Amino acid sequence: MARVNIVKRIKINGRWVMRSIPRKQSGNWDWNSLPDGRYYVEWYEQGSRRREPAGTTVAQALEVQRRRRHLAEGQALGLTPAMHILPAPDSRRLLRPLVDRHLDQVNTLKKPNTYRKYEAVLNRFCDSFHDRSFESISTEELNDFVVHLKKSGMQSNTVLHNVVIIAQFFKRNGRSGIMRQLQLPERSVPLPKEYREADLAKFFDVCDPRERAVFATFLMTGFREQEIMYLFWTDVNLALRTVRVTAKRDYGFSPKRWEEREVPITGQLAEVLQNHPRRAGSPFVFPSPTGNREQHMLDHCKAVASRAGLDSSKFDLKTFRSTYATRMLRSGFDVRTVQSWMGHKSLETTMRYLVPASDVHARLDQVEIPGLRQKPAAHAAITEKQVRPAKGIQRTKKSA
Repeated sequence: MARVNIVKRIKINGRWVMRSIPRKQSGNWDWNSLPDGRYYVEWYEQGSRRREPAGTTVAQALEVQRRRRHLAEGQALGLTPAMHILPAPDSRRLLRPLVDRHLDQVNTLKKPNTYRKYEAVLNRFCDSFHDRSFESISTEELNDFVVHLKKSGMQSNTVLHNVVIIAQFFKRNGRSGIMRQLQLPERSVPLPKEYREADLAKFFDVCDPRERAVFATFLMTGFREQEIMYLFWTDVNLALRTVRVTAKRDYGFSPKRWEEREVPITGQLAEVLQNHPRRAGSPFVFPSPTGNREQHMLDHCKAVASRAGLDSSKFDLKTFRSTYATRMLRSGFDVRTVQSWMGHKSLETTMRYLVPASDVHARLDQVEIPGLRQKPAAHAAITEKQVRPAKGIQRTKKSA
């Protein structure tokens, strides 16, 4: 049998190198021991080493190896002419089928909202590279696509979010490191927002009892929109004054990162929920008029803000969440506890919700620089007279 070896091109310390596939103790090939990369086959022909691409999966590499061995054996028997380059099986992979397969995996393994985001991004990407093969898309064309997104009016952070999803798709199909090869816009980090006490007072003054219960729950739990939308009465324990975020598989809802959590609530919110009516036959704490989940909470929020004479464009559901985090941290709760209540993966994420203090001028005025305060006019005149030499003394010095 002709000798045709499989090697893998991987990046080590920032450099691309070729590595042979190691073996396990059992003698079988250890295909998972090397990082992501592309496979090649190597063989010797007329004393020279030859190499050709062999795809990105083990199956593709083995197929190219098998075909190359057959060609080499045929050459040895004088049955086939020499062929140095054989097209890799992945060189004809069309973009659309790869995207469809990737989206099917996301739809199966990720949450519905995640799937919708991936679907919008990757369908837009496919529309820009219609009927193209995956390998034929160059880095320069990807850069042009990024520029197109930015020129279309897309914000820098949204462009970066699109590129991350596309880069994940490329990595899954054997082309890793796309993010490092592209020219990307700078990420902008907006300041977190919180509702002022005066605005909250105006807002809740015009709420009806149901609206007051809904938005008090947003403000005093820090829950996300869907966590309030899928809040069941079984999640509320008024005796212990706690509310929980739990999965509702029959309704297709699961918490972010599938992490359920329990959050303590104030006596004020417990009283509001105690007086909040329950709809017969509906498990939801805040059902829609038909008894199903309420999907128009943001519209209701802006409507209340407009009735209160506030700028409705500055009212959204996420600001209730950042207001909650800021209040909890300023009230003295440690950041690790607030992280757990917010359902955050890292402390850094929780700290990003902390709004810088605004009522600071009274305390700032206590910080003074010695000698900077201007002296009274009378005192300044006396000082000036004391320092200025008398006319007689000046003349005496001149005559001397």
